[in-house]
Order: sequence, then C-alpha cells, then structure tokens
Amino acid sequence: MAFDDNPDFRYLWEERLSKDLTNDFADIEASHMASVGNFWVATATQDESTKIVGIIGLQRRSESNGENGIKSLFLTTNPKKKQALEFYAALGYTKGDELMRFWENPQFFEVDKIVKQL
Repeated sequence: MAFDDNPDFRYLWEERLSKDLTNDFADIEASHMASVGNFWVATATQDESTKIVGIIGLQRRSESNGENGIKSLFLTTNPKKKQALEFYAALGYTKGDELMRFWENPQFFEVDKIVKQL
C-alpha cells in the first residue's frame, strides 16, 4: 500500500507512511494503548511461519454505553474488495452510505465505511 499505480498519487502514500512511522508507530503504546484506544495486530500461522494479516487501531470517539465505552465500531475498506465486504457482512457489519476518502485535496482513494453496532 506504500505505492500507487498512478505516479501522480504515489507521493500521498509515501507521505502517509512516513508520518505513520515517525508518529503513531514510533510509540505504539502512547498512540494506541491508552485508556481511549487500543492497537491490535492480527496474525496467521501456516507451516510454522507467522505473518501479519491485518492491523487495527481503536480510538474512542464519544462517551457511550458498552464495555470500555464502545457502542459501535467502524472500519474502512476498498469497495473493490468484494471478499472483504462479504467477510465483514458475515461478522455483522453493514455498509454505510457515507463516502470517505483518505485524502480530500486532491480527492483520492475512496473507501467504504462499514459499521457494526455493539
């Protein structure tokens, strides 16, 4: 994901990766493991080899009911990833109507917002 087929937008991914590595990932505990958030890493092991298959950062957006104050979860995914959308639907997530983009200026990389009420 650190590059794009379109060289006009590749710099956006490079800037994002650089920012994440120097800010969020430089101190994961401070960025994601405080009482208002968390950071999870999903791994899969096959043939005695373990790979990271996904990551998620949780951040509290409001004071709500539910365990740890979490009332709903949302994630974003590429709308072209049909298997991912089917997987999330099987877990109880629904696709929202809100169109999201990683960047607004320039408008680039549209993602679907997927929501699950807890």
